[in-house]
Amino acid sequence: MATIKKDSEPLDNLSSQEIEDIVRSNEILDQENEKLIKEEEEIEAQRFSKTKSTKRLLRRLRRSPLEVINRSLFFVFIGSFIFSFVSVYSINKSWFVFYVISAFSCVLYTPNRQALKELIAAWPNIEDLLKKRSLWK
Repeated sequence: MATIKKDSEPLDNLSSQEIEDIVRSNEILDQENEKLIKEEEEIEAQRFSKTKSTKRLLRRLRRSPLEVINRSLFFVFIGSFIFSFVSVYSINKSWFVFYVISAFSCVLYTPNRQALKELIAAWPNIEDLLKKRSLWK
């Protein structure tokens, strides 16, 4: 057993300079290992943030069928409203003035204004735009 113990101590045969070199190389390897671990953590964090942002973007793109129908009808309504303005303007300019006054008086009528506020509240993006520009009080 004594011979096995002597053979199992390989550092005993090395000089102090060789041991210092081994210790230094071991420290360098540990530092490189730490750098690699930090780089991998940074890469993983970047991947996680990218997937999180794409998931957030895709979540905003997903709409229920009711939302799709609602927005489609809203755009049809806005389009027909603009089309009616253009049509009346092209027919007669004086009637256009009365048409604009009539249209905006309907919009500014209090019950209709409340309904418009509720419609706009259902659309968070539009509500934010209106609040930023302070068009809506």
